[in-house]
Amino acid sequence: MRRRRFWLMFGFVIFLLHNQARAADPRLMDVHFIDVGQADSILIQTPQGKNLLVDAGDEGSGKGLADYLHSHGVVVLDAVIATHPHHDHIGGMSAIMKQFQVKAFYMPDLTHSTRAFRRLYEAVRREGIMIFQAKAGDKIDVEPGIKIRIVAPLKGGYDSLNEYSYVLKLVDRKNSFLFMADAGEQSETDLLEKRVNVRADIIKIGHHGANTGTTLPFLKKVNPDAAVISVGKGNRYGYPDKAVIQRLRYLKIPTYRTDLLGTIVAHSDGQRVSFTYGLENDHRSGRQKKAVIEPSANGYNKG
Repeated sequence: MRRRRFWLMFGFVIFLLHNQARAADPRLMDVHFIDVGQADSILIQTPQGKNLLVDAGDEGSGKGLADYLHSHGVVVLDAVIATHPHHDHIGGMSAIMKQFQVKAFYMPDLTHSTRAFRRLYEAVRREGIMIFQAKAGDKIDVEPGIKIRIVAPLKGGYDSLNEYSYVLKLVDRKNSFLFMADAGEQSETDLLEKRVNVRADIIKIGHHGANTGTTLPFLKKVNPDAAVISVGKGNRYGYPDKAVIQRLRYLKIPTYRTDLLGTIVAHSDGQRVSFTYGLENDHRSGRQKKAVIEPSANGYNKG
């Protein structure tokens, strides 16, 4: 209890400092692609101080992820989204439920016979958190000008649980992000056949860069200005797959990888996106590397 009070007080102080730093640019939205090894976790921080978490790493990620959230001023999570019930996406989520107030929890209508899933379900029940089993077409209105739309999965009968992953489209005025979770070729094909608007400025590549998806037709349709791959350094799967990297290079899409750069933060002002990244990517160090993604020849998205 004493430790939790400390983190609440510490988080509140960082929250105040964080808001002061944002005062010069009240339109800034930060999307943190957090380095959680061979797993996924994304923190979205909005101009009005909302915090949303998409996935929470593996079972060993809980403490480090909680520390990262605390260090970036997170006290309340306005929404937590579990894209699908695999351990490398929900493993750290039960720890997050214990340390943060969660206003809403979104997950697909799926179950899984794993310890990670049981712990998550028990944590949700224990904390009395409301569960929304959203589906494709549903949207989360975050604040004026910012929304998240669930664009997949579009149907059932898939061969792999990965294909049931939520594919999320985050829109910040003229900027947009597409988070693929672990969705693969079957889900991508359905999105193309249904003519879903998947155009996005930044794409989080599916399944840690495995060659189960990120097909050339889908990448061409998304037409991103940059890609991010959440992947563990020296992972035993050999991800990201060489074929996926070749497709990204063929389309001349700048690619940022957590195994090479550490945590990657995309900063959106509603018009353009810049990145800071590096293993030292911490608000306390002030030593972040920076890259700016200029609007593409086709302009920023839109929709």
